[in-house]
Amino acid sequence: MMKKLYILFILAFFAANMLPVASSSGQQLFRLTQYFNNPMAINPATTGIEGFMDVKIGYRQQWSGVDGAPETYYLSIHSPLRSNQSQASYRNNALRISNPSLYDQLDGPQGYSPSRVKHGVGGYVISDSQGIFAQTSGFLSYASHLLVGEKLRLSLGVSAGINNQRIDVSQVTVIDPNDPTFIAYGNQQRQTTDFDVNAGLFLYNDLFYVGYSAARIFQNNLYNDSEISAQQQLTHFGMLGFRLNLSETLMLMPGAFVATDGANPLTYDVGARLKVQDLFWFGASYRNNNTVAGMAGVSINNTFNISYSYDYGLSGINNMEAGIHEVALGLTLFNTRQVAPYLW
Repeated sequence: MMKKLYILFILAFFAANMLPVASSSGQQLFRLTQYFNNPMAINPATTGIEGFMDVKIGYRQQWSGVDGAPETYYLSIHSPLRSNQSQASYRNNALRISNPSLYDQLDGPQGYSPSRVKHGVGGYVISDSQGIFAQTSGFLSYASHLLVGEKLRLSLGVSAGINNQRIDVSQVTVIDPNDPTFIAYGNQQRQTTDFDVNAGLFLYNDLFYVGYSAARIFQNNLYNDSEISAQQQLTHFGMLGFRLNLSETLMLMPGAFVATDGANPLTYDVGARLKVQDLFWFGASYRNNNTVAGMAGVSINNTFNISYSYDYGLSGINNMEAGIHEVALGLTLFNTRQVAPYLW
């Protein structure tokens, strides 16, 4: 079974690097300022990385009060597949105990026996709209987390699902009704639905993580007319983060995120968050289109957590990126050890 899964991972990455990039592309993938709140939708290798079932519900709104303003909704759920053995938490997930040496009595790094492979499963649904364009995606995800060194794991993940992209041409006025792009969309009944695969790698321990993933590996056709055609763009993502324990109650978490699809300019986010006693956090980030974001989150109890961010453009040329509100609600289910989430 594991051999077949590894072959699937290899084939997915081979396809990601060998398929040609289309000269014409469609709507870009969704973007989140709080990407760390929904990492599974970016890199399937993070599926099941938590020590509990992690549920996230998120909403992102741009240009509040403007008709057709970009909006994104998402729901994601993932969990490790548990064995009959008692499983402990990650060391960096506070157990709220006074004797840290008790961690050494647990059954191996990250709470899993070193001889075992950790498996994770999950899924997510994302709805994203930008003016006359809209897309909805639903994916199921699996990851295998392998112990490759003391306290160090490498995870391999793959997700597969359906993308539906739509255009509302009733809101479009064209000068030339014979415009080939307009006709091509019309011939596709103004929408397309296709199957696609994403794949990722993720290396991590209690103090850092680094990951790479590829989305839209199949690069499906958006439309294919006799005169014009367009494909979805293969998109590459990178993630990097660290945990710096400043004191017994303070944790600094710097991180970076990068995305590129070859057709649009490369984008990256760099930022940091300060976490206080696993109860609340606050931070800021900078995106290379001259946009900054402030953010904060709080754990209401051991089950609920909520976070909010606001993006602000530093110059007039990027007003399209300004005034973005984003909120995420998290649920930690079957969290028997009452641990905090991983070091996002």
